[in-house]
Amino acid sequence: MNKLAAANTYIQKHKETVRNRPLFHFTPEIGWMNDPNGFSFYQGEYHLFYQYNPYDIVWNDMHWGHATTNDFVNWHHKPVALANDKLYDANGCFSGSAIEKDGKLFLMYTGHLDPNMGFDKDESQIIEHQCLAFSEDGIQFEKYQKNPIIGEKELPEGYMMCDFRDPKVLEVDGVYFCVLAVRNAERRGEIIMFQSFNLFDWTFHSSIYQSKFDENMMLECPDLFRVDGKDVLIFSVMPCDSEFEEEVPRKTVYVVGEMDYEKGNFEAEHQGLLDYGREFYAPQSTEGKNGERILIGWMQCWSLSAPPRDYGFNGMMSIPRMLTLEDNKLIQRPVQEIDSYFRNATVYENVALEVNETIDFHGGKAAYLSVNASILEKQRFQLELNKSKDKATRIHVDIENAMISFTSDYGESGQIDISECCNALQEEVALEVFIDFHSIEVFINSGEKVLSFTAYDQEKGTGISIRGLSQATLKEIVYATSEG
Repeated sequence: MNKLAAANTYIQKHKETVRNRPLFHFTPEIGWMNDPNGFSFYQGEYHLFYQYNPYDIVWNDMHWGHATTNDFVNWHHKPVALANDKLYDANGCFSGSAIEKDGKLFLMYTGHLDPNMGFDKDESQIIEHQCLAFSEDGIQFEKYQKNPIIGEKELPEGYMMCDFRDPKVLEVDGVYFCVLAVRNAERRGEIIMFQSFNLFDWTFHSSIYQSKFDENMMLECPDLFRVDGKDVLIFSVMPCDSEFEEEVPRKTVYVVGEMDYEKGNFEAEHQGLLDYGREFYAPQSTEGKNGERILIGWMQCWSLSAPPRDYGFNGMMSIPRMLTLEDNKLIQRPVQEIDSYFRNATVYENVALEVNETIDFHGGKAAYLSVNASILEKQRFQLELNKSKDKATRIHVDIENAMISFTSDYGESGQIDISECCNALQEEVALEVFIDFHSIEVFINSGEKVLSFTAYDQEKGTGISIRGLSQATLKEIVYATSEG
């Protein structure tokens, strides 16, 4: 039995052992999942591929899992798309992307070779190069016979083959471009671009973004797209070497600017943080069925909490987000399809709270809560989620200091402070909160800022309340539960 068939056979045999899944966030049928790959709209469906180890809940033996959806809530698991079954990808089919050409769906991914995997790392023996697979039905994929398509001969001097990965392919005016993460000779991260006229033959085009030496960063999972008349470059940051592990937090950054594809030059204009939580990484975007730009990310990070082994799965994706630009800032809103998951919304208007007075809601494993408050009143209040007798996750809103703080008695988040959360032009601060079995996602001021949080603690409470920390008047509260 070949590796692809073996993976699919194993999944079918063992998937019923998985338990305690989130209710409206995507998870694998069984095993470990990390980066979203090949996110695309093809033949009337959204396709999501992902880094996948079906055999265990830890990272190893990277395959590409695959699922499709029409509404981002109900997902249909498909057979594993890629297994590491060739010499050029023997130690892993690493991250990549998808593009449609001539009616076929093409996957471009990193083939990883490391003869010492699982033992002491020897960079001189690690090779990462780019490979291609294609399908006429979007389900069964055939690897290109002349893989790899971008390798040592295409990569200029001054870059390291051991960290050369995550191709994101796009088409501009009939020409194909691919952005890639790479480590340079100074051991720092860059994003470089290759060019092709047929998807099979590639040449180096330019370096479009470089981290500074003293930032000590490696850049991963680049994405480049155009939205609302501007080009946006997204990448995830990790320490360039283990000695900087405590100094460089893992995070995802967006840069707004202008990309000159002919010259291979990206002119940055504004930079921001895509997510203020510590558990959102390696997102990937696609053009939606109506031309909108949609992004989904891996909602977990390597060093933080993991589910118990007997859950049978590890890793989930964020709520997909629709992207727009306002004043050169990237705005992220949950896709509208998520609204269909919540029913029986109750609306409360002009709710007055005294100090330490609460309004309580019947909780559950999944819920939606939105709160709007005027910034003209210098008030403080707190959302208390996953509330039990002595534990909770707390979102502290301090309008006077334009600060929102996030803390939790679950997981390993520490305190997260988000400043400049009150805009005088808006006259109010608005929070949308999506609560699932293992996660919370907070959208502030219609997606100006977003925070993702995961915790797999088995004894989390289900209570939800809003507490006045000063006298507070909340203009509107909307609460809804799910049918999950």
